[in-house]
Amino acid sequence: MLAIVPFAAAIIVGGFWLSNSEIEPDHYRRIGVWFAGGLVSFLLLNVAMILTWPTGSLSEDIGWALFAAIVGGFGGLMMGIFEARAISRAVEAERQRLRREAIEQRNERLDEFAAVVAHDLRNPLNVASGQLELERMDRDSEHLETAARAMDRMETLIDRTLTLARSGHVISETEAVDLAELVDSCWEAVPTADATLENEVTAVIDADPDRLRHLFENLFRNSVEHGSTGSRTGPDDSVGHGSTGRQSPSEDALERGSANLTIRVGEMSEGFYVADNGSGIPPAKREAVLDDGYTTTDGEGGLGLAIVQRIVEAHGWEIDVTESDGGGTRFEITGATRADSPDEDTYTRSKTPIQP
Repeated sequence: MLAIVPFAAAIIVGGFWLSNSEIEPDHYRRIGVWFAGGLVSFLLLNVAMILTWPTGSLSEDIGWALFAAIVGGFGGLMMGIFEARAISRAVEAERQRLRREAIEQRNERLDEFAAVVAHDLRNPLNVASGQLELERMDRDSEHLETAARAMDRMETLIDRTLTLARSGHVISETEAVDLAELVDSCWEAVPTADATLENEVTAVIDADPDRLRHLFENLFRNSVEHGSTGSRTGPDDSVGHGSTGRQSPSEDALERGSANLTIRVGEMSEGFYVADNGSGIPPAKREAVLDDGYTTTDGEGGLGLAIVQRIVEAHGWEIDVTESDGGGTRFEITGATRADSPDEDTYTRSKTPIQP
């Protein structure tokens, strides 16, 4: 009787564990069949042994049969659970395979759509640009100069539209990315004039490095172009500023927006942030600036932050726009998975201004 205690206890515990496990209830019937089959088959085998080699005592024969039934039931229960878990793993693997195929098909459709749109837009734009250049060779005027700048902005819009479409790809594979090195590289690739970077990140996270690069470059460009610290005007002027001369709006914003501007990249418990001490964004506009069609005065349709939003969503992260400690804008990205140990020492590095 003492010999059957551990097996009986395992059957009882297994029953309670099963109801709280990740095994689908659809498999319970199959596990029950394994349990009953193991119990009956092992019991019949031992009954045959009892009839062949009787013990001579009815109580011993009953104990033997009870032991056989409990051990057989235990074995059947374990086999049923193992089979159910194997089926669950196979189903999950197939689900992941189908998901990857769906992601690849969606990405291919996005690529095709973006390529067709870009091709259909660039063809008439190239014709118009060619005719404009021929006209400017014969004569020059302010109107032709304005048309040339408009075509340049259209070319920029096409490039950013392509980036926006491709940034929305669902990411199926990631790799370990050193944030410190990536941030430094992105800073050097963006015209920043007199702005200063404080790079405080040391984490290594799982991400798509190309799209993460686009994220930081767009956030840096947004801060430099719209983060003027020289004149903090009213709330309606905090997202974009009007041009002060004959320069294009983005060049004018770069010249004025980088004065005394500091951009800090730091870490949080579940992600990282990019903050500046610029003019900031009013609370009522913080969600709108991430929308696809939000328009600023830079003439580029506000696609930079929309690209950031798409990249964040493609990684399965979340982004929040808040006010920084310096009164500017702070973009918080959460949900990133660290690929290194969070116990590593951190340090702060300030970069000297980099000229475009």
